[in-house]
Amino acid sequence: MSALPEYKTRVLLDNEGVPLVAGEFVAAEAEMPGQLPEPPVYIKAQIPGATSRAAQGLVRRCDSKEQLESGLKQLLAPGSWGQAEGVLVANAVNMKGEYYAACMLDFGNAEKLPHGVLLFSTEGGSGVEERTASLHKIPFSLLNLPSADDIVAKLGKVDNAQAIGKFLEGFIKTYARYKLTVLEANPIGVLEDGSLQVVDCRAEFEKHAVGKKDAELFAAAPVAKDDKTRLERLVDKVNEGDPAGTGFIRENREPAPEGAWRVATNLCGGGGKMLWEMTTGARKDIYTMNESDTSGGLSAFKSYRVLRAILEMEGSQVLLLTGSGMGFQNQYHLAAAMWKGLRESPTPLPALLRFGGTDEDKGRELIAKVAPSLPVPVKTYLPHVFPNAMVDDVAELAATERVKVTPEPQPEGEPTFSVDVPPGDFYFYPDKWDKDEAPPCVGACPNNFLSWNAEKRTIETVEGARCIGCLVCEVVSLLEGNGELRIKLDLPEVD
Repeated sequence: MSALPEYKTRVLLDNEGVPLVAGEFVAAEAEMPGQLPEPPVYIKAQIPGATSRAAQGLVRRCDSKEQLESGLKQLLAPGSWGQAEGVLVANAVNMKGEYYAACMLDFGNAEKLPHGVLLFSTEGGSGVEERTASLHKIPFSLLNLPSADDIVAKLGKVDNAQAIGKFLEGFIKTYARYKLTVLEANPIGVLEDGSLQVVDCRAEFEKHAVGKKDAELFAAAPVAKDDKTRLERLVDKVNEGDPAGTGFIRENREPAPEGAWRVATNLCGGGGKMLWEMTTGARKDIYTMNESDTSGGLSAFKSYRVLRAILEMEGSQVLLLTGSGMGFQNQYHLAAAMWKGLRESPTPLPALLRFGGTDEDKGRELIAKVAPSLPVPVKTYLPHVFPNAMVDDVAELAATERVKVTPEPQPEGEPTFSVDVPPGDFYFYPDKWDKDEAPPCVGACPNNFLSWNAEKRTIETVEGARCIGCLVCEVVSLLEGNGELRIKLDLPEVD
């Protein structure tokens, strides 16, 4: 999934009449406006997907024109955070309270259709994750959006109900109109007269859901190649070769605070990102090594390649994978990618893994079965476990020194066959399978892509069938066969 910076998210909300704190966007390449809001103001660097901006010095209060001019000059220039798309200059407002609101997608299951979920709390601002008791969770239909009265009725007894209901009605309309996967406002300022205004916001979306008329609004601003790290460029190359689904990482440019645990993240979708941000936003003992997003039904081949990039980040002490508990990607396939990545990386990390979605039980069972053979400890969690519990286990699992291993050798020579999308090379070793019947990996293929040629004693592909890059055949070969089938997933070369 792709992230929208705050200034673009404000446009979506404004189009549906959701009230916003007044502000003006200054683009990085544009001339400085002749007139800006009078101080006091807040200036906020606009970087898609960036979190904890205040802690990184990317959000600053300016009480004079001199501070405003100096701050703009600094945030509009490339810095340790990279190159921002621009800076939002927002008025400072007097608030008597703060609220929190978010919408996210529940993909549903056999018993219920996909639907939206509204999260709302009358206690917003930083540290909202520590006040989960005040968080209302309200499912809603995407085809029949709730009215202000419907929302108030489901919230129950709350102060300022009329203003809240009207605000959330427009908020949900924004989420549904633009087919967003995540929409979050935190905080929502409560003014002296009881009216509400969005102070900070963000949105995430699936590129394929964007309509033609909105394409320009959702288009990513060009990022200079020099602004990207080698691993970010590597993942860009992965996306070029395997475009289905989303694979994204952005490394944190800020130095880690002394004593903080350095956590590399593999977040599965907007829900996973939101839960992680809620969990760690107020914590000083956790340093997030990177922004990440692996979602949208991507193949296990692609999950593996993105994971390998994440595992290469220097300084990481532990890996954390989580989604929202409603994963669109098959979780057994995801677990297969995790197993392959951890055993084939020269720098594996102790891992905390939270699978949630289709075949989540099979995913946890696979990791439990193979964990004793891995060079690092691994712990799995049920999908209803909030990431707070995972963070509490970071200190126990994190390695004080980075583990470096010699991974198992990769197959060499000409592959038995290859697939182009998703790209991968398959190697069959007949000396490891001396039986007449087909090895178990053939029957395990969920797409009937593989067949057994008993006469030639080899594995072949079925004409008209397609490899979905799930890695199930290799898993079964290693666990139920004799390792007769191996898959080689090369990483792209980058400058």
